[in-house]
Amino acid sequence: MTIYEQIKHILNARIGEAVTAGEVKELLLKEYGTNPSSIILSDYCYNRYNQGIAFTKHLFLYINRSTYKYIGENAPYTGFVYHKPKGEEAERIVGEWTNGVFNFFENHRNIEQDNEVNPAYISKTLVAKLFEEYFNILKFEMSTLNCKATELRHLIGRLGEFFCVLQTGGELARQTNQHGFDVLNNGRRISVKTTAQDSGFISINQNTFSQFDDFFVVQYIQDDFKVLFYGPKEQVPLARTYGSKYEVDINALKKMQKGSLYN
Repeated sequence: MTIYEQIKHILNARIGEAVTAGEVKELLLKEYGTNPSSIILSDYCYNRYNQGIAFTKHLFLYINRSTYKYIGENAPYTGFVYHKPKGEEAERIVGEWTNGVFNFFENHRNIEQDNEVNPAYISKTLVAKLFEEYFNILKFEMSTLNCKATELRHLIGRLGEFFCVLQTGGELARQTNQHGFDVLNNGRRISVKTTAQDSGFISINQNTFSQFDDFFVVQYIQDDFKVLFYGPKEQVPLARTYGSKYEVDINALKKMQKGSLYN
């Protein structure tokens, strides 16, 4: 039996369980006498690509260097595939799975030389999955750890970007806060702002105001996300200037939102 077949046999009844590399090596040594140094679990991961290894055998989800989740062969997995080029600290996204179907991004063939870190396109299926997973984390932070939504601005902000993609049919920007916008839709650059406040002001950086076309404001309220404004930046009701920021009154956005498409 190949190591791949040995792993499938020994973990057959453990679908969905997290295992350690040391545990698997010990099991294979005991059952088959397999040399532990020959067992590299990252070679059999859905979400990890190792240069020089055929990306054809998948059994695990990589969690960290010592821990893996066994989901078995031909799993309907949806998620990114990461690669860490030799000599570099940062990982790169080189492809994605969508319900068990895999797609390499266009630049994967030159990943050892290519400086691109992010994919050119993320499918709506994956964005929907990310939205669900981030939303579960938000609920955990709030219900279990007793955090307030207003204390989780980064998490709320990321959810707002996913929500914008799902609502507009656009695409996430290639980089976080790329040139002042977050989502691209039909050539229109959209700046996304997400707030958990019921009133008050939303700030826009004056220095990046020229670098987006549309404004998309999301409010997290009553365990849901609601669009307060989506339209050209010229229609944004700027209330005042504070330092290097434009400030927008949330109540003014609510009044504009009445009778709109997203009401």
